[in-house]
Amino acid sequence: MIMKDKKLQIFVSSTYLDLKEERQAAVEAILSSGHIPAGMELFDAGDESQMTVIERWIDESDIYLLILGGRYGSIDPKTKKSYTQLEYEYALSMHKPLFAVVISEKALDEKVKIMGRAAMEDQNPKLLKKFKSIVLSNLIKPWDDKKDIKIAIHETLSDFAFRKELIGWTRGDKAIDTGLLAEEIARLTKENSVLREKLAISESNLSPLYMGLNYSQFCELLTKETYTFGFEVRNLFDFFLRFGERLFNGFNYYRYERSVEDDDFFAGANMDFYYILMDLCKYKIVKQTNTLPNNEFRLTDEGHNFYLKTLVLKKDYLV
Repeated sequence: MIMKDKKLQIFVSSTYLDLKEERQAAVEAILSSGHIPAGMELFDAGDESQMTVIERWIDESDIYLLILGGRYGSIDPKTKKSYTQLEYEYALSMHKPLFAVVISEKALDEKVKIMGRAAMEDQNPKLLKKFKSIVLSNLIKPWDDKKDIKIAIHETLSDFAFRKELIGWTRGDKAIDTGLLAEEIARLTKENSVLREKLAISESNLSPLYMGLNYSQFCELLTKETYTFGFEVRNLFDFFLRFGERLFNGFNYYRYERSVEDDDFFAGANMDFYYILMDLCKYKIVKQTNTLPNNEFRLTDEGHNFYLKTLVLKKDYLV
């Protein structure tokens, strides 16, 4: 989609005295296309050198347009090239989108009849010929009169308008508020990070891990297996979490001494939980490493992974 409010700036380059009418036609065509013309005759060079000003304006323009007639133009004393050629070469070196409208032999003959020798290059014809060969190797459209120049500009700018890399100019009231945009980007970045984290957890929960069950399903299965301690009801998952660290180090059933926290957990009951340990073995997350009378219970590899994952996901199943 083309942005209607975006106006491209076109730097117009040409020799001056012999192409005044053609330049005016180019400016009119650019303006009627809804874009902005720029050229060295439109502003004062100030204290800066002419080429420094030219280069800055070419940099700030979106497109470079050359109108080439029968003259080579004023010579820069340092490079011995015309300013017109220096402008063109600079635009090429900066990879600036460019095109040229080049006078036909027929149109040049007509111009000589009207303007005389002022329309022809009589001082540096070889330099003009060499420069013209460079121009002809790139995008050009020939012209016989001002009407051809206008048509060429309208057609070419219409094509350039589809190029998204051309920045152009936008009215202040149509411009994007970059401050608000930056805040929105920051908000979306944070939101995206949170969603990614939730997605990673969700995908982890849905992956089959234990006996064909995913993490959430296995948690639910252990939670449904309940035991009554006095007036309290506890489940196998509560028990697994309570003793997971001790099972990791190796839990000796006969040497176990209850702590105060364990008494709170079992609600003062004096129930022997050997059978609870055996239930955990049934689910293959705990294994019995020794036979009676020196029973020792440890986490299996699956039980170890399951226990660590429970801690990482911060599932608070404990009462």
